[in-house]
Amino acid sequence: SEVGSGGGSEVSRGGGGSGGASDPYGTTEGGTARVADDQYGTTGGGTTGVADDQYGTTGGTPTSAEQKVLHDATQVENLLNDFWTQELRAQYGVQFDTPDRYEYYRGATNAPCGGEGGRDAAENAYYCFAETDEYVAFDLDWFTSYLDEHPGGATTFLILAHEWGHAVQDTLIEQQIHPEEWNPGYLQELHADCLAGVWMEDALRRGTVIEESGDADAIFGFLWEAGSGPWFAPGDHGTKEQRQQAFSDGFAKGTDYCQTNY
Repeated sequence: SEVGSGGGSEVSRGGGGSGGASDPYGTTEGGTARVADDQYGTTGGGTTGVADDQYGTTGGTPTSAEQKVLHDATQVENLLNDFWTQELRAQYGVQFDTPDRYEYYRGATNAPCGGEGGRDAAENAYYCFAETDEYVAFDLDWFTSYLDEHPGGATTFLILAHEWGHAVQDTLIEQQIHPEEWNPGYLQELHADCLAGVWMEDALRRGTVIEESGDADAIFGFLWEAGSGPWFAPGDHGTKEQRQQAFSDGFAKGTDYCQTNY
């Protein structure tokens, strides 16, 4: 269902993640997310669509999963840049230093950030803070793999919103609105989760992203799963519960709350 119908946003209430009885959120039926003005013509369990989609579809799905991810990423990039440019100007009177671009890689083939040595970033996404080359990068194979379970691509939206949160942090640090370091360090990741929630609430409320059944399940399920693992150890990104709570806090309470509490 679209935002504003059927009793309101499931994302605002929290969707189902892994964890059984430990999961503080309810579950929703399977479905998908989509960007406004969906040209795939799907509703209630269809696939993510993006305005003016140039890709063909077969049986309600794009002909290329990779093209779908990249097309969605381009649209979400524009939405995130527009939102944070306006939001940071309104909240703090500063200009958002937008990422120069996003780029993708496959597996462990990511380029070193800032031209310097870097670690294997397979099954990951990151924001490069290098002063002369600030960008978001992600493993395309990893993003595409989430389409098997969540064909709408809501996970793509969430992860990119989190990485753009790091770009927001970069601006806040440059403008001396936030200290250069978070203590403990995992609060920086929770802050990015919180900022992702801020953007998602605005996008749903304004209708630039249309929520459909299953979006909350995809979003909160990822945050739950991403509380552990080699890249997402609790000490690096916070616990499963903390990540879900941070996103919910941003969604419900806004940018300044994230700034003050994370």
